[in-house]
Amino acid sequence: MSVSYRFGLCLCLCFALGGLAVPPAAAAGALSVDDPAAEQIFDQAKAKAGFWKLMQHFESQVDQTYCGIASAVTVLNSLDVPAPVSPAIYPYRRFDEDNIFTDAVLAIKAPKVVHLGGLTLDELGRVIGTFGVQVTAYHADSPLDLDGFRTIAAAALADPNSRVIVNFNRKFVGEDGEGHHSPLGAYDATSDRFLLLDVARYRLPPVWVSAADLWAAMNTDDTDANAKRGFLVIHK
Repeated sequence: MSVSYRFGLCLCLCFALGGLAVPPAAAAGALSVDDPAAEQIFDQAKAKAGFWKLMQHFESQVDQTYCGIASAVTVLNSLDVPAPVSPAIYPYRRFDEDNIFTDAVLAIKAPKVVHLGGLTLDELGRVIGTFGVQVTAYHADSPLDLDGFRTIAAAALADPNSRVIVNFNRKFVGEDGEGHHSPLGAYDATSDRFLLLDVARYRLPPVWVSAADLWAAMNTDDTDANAKRGFLVIHK
């Protein structure tokens, strides 16, 4: 089975299992995974060590402000981090968008508060960090620049024990909406594009976004945090 075929099959299964329909059009400037050119980009991408694990655990946000929570659940499950009890599947364990709110996470932000306003980049980093993984937050301001982001993110995506979550303004990648969190699945140096695995799966497919556009989307102000948006590198 070819890599391209498995890639398409995996994505199709993920959407089918979630009862989701792929929207008819991807964001302007972004390349949807159902575009024929996307197969070549995926095939030639070198930095995609965690892709298949991410797809195995790809979570759709259950609330329109739960993008950070869904991203955290996806990443933690993909890294095989020991999870809390999940009553629905007992005795098996996995992170979900309810049991991730442990006492340590509740001390950072309660579900009802996340429901009202989501999470900032630093809050999301602290939430994920309560589960014993190393989390580094990078804000899109000086001295970090596009080249620095590209280098750091690509290296993390090439490491099977690392993951990347981006916090960006949707408008800068041609989408409706504003602040949002989602994991990255891969980086292709030839096209200089990152694969954005959007956790709002009910309305957007994964897309290949140029590094420059993604950087511009992160290099925006989050008024709730009084800081620039940016990205997290999570390492087990």
